[in-house]
Amino acid sequence: MGYDWEKLYEGPRFEKRAKRRKINRILNTLIGIVVILIIIFGGKLLFGSGNSTETAAPQVSNNTDVAAVDKKEDKKETDQSTDASEESTEPDKDKEKTEETATNNKQVEPESNEEATVTDGDPESNIIRTIQNPAWKPIGTNQIEPQTNVYDKGTENRNEIEIAASYATGLDIANLTVWWLTNNGPDKAKVTIASKDGSQNYKVYMDWVSGEGWKPVLVEELKKNDSPIFQQNNASQESSENEDESDEE
Repeated sequence: MGYDWEKLYEGPRFEKRAKRRKINRILNTLIGIVVILIIIFGGKLLFGSGNSTETAAPQVSNNTDVAAVDKKEDKKETDQSTDASEESTEPDKDKEKTEETATNNKQVEPESNEEATVTDGDPESNIIRTIQNPAWKPIGTNQIEPQTNVYDKGTENRNEIEIAASYATGLDIANLTVWWLTNNGPDKAKVTIASKDGSQNYKVYMDWVSGEGWKPVLVEELKKNDSPIFQQNNASQESSENEDESDEE
């Protein structure tokens, strides 16, 4: 029986080829797996970083929005605080202004008459006596220079003239009626006043002292109220009484 040497020689070669093919398949498979893994991980890295960037962007936006809201809230609180401060200071200013006006327009205590010069009036005249007191001072003022002589009732100038008259005569301002008020020259005024019951009558002369207010310079104590308005009222009253008497007769 003879050996087929070619077949015997091809047998080992075939086995070697088969082994190589098997190894190649394994290698190819491993390479394919590696490639697939690389693709998978690479994709994750690529898409994952994109998602993180997109996620981070809204976070920054949210932070910006929060900061903007915080700024608005801070501004709102500041505005409210400022408004509250202004509201709280406004009543204080009004209160200070009221207190200042009340202080300047209150009854001024009369000065002592120890240094006053008192002169009896002419018996033929309506003057009982005249009084000049060097202790008299300007009463103070709320008016702004240049001062304007406005004599209407309720004005600052009229109120201060009444206070000066009360200060010079000692007649309480609540018991004082102004019957006649007129200009007596540049920066001068003359006022006729009487007590409410008409038992005390005075004529007060005063000068305006810039920045300091009205200063009494002379007081005339009168026997009776000689103001034109009072005289007109008396005349009208006497006429009315005479008419009533005529009707009764």
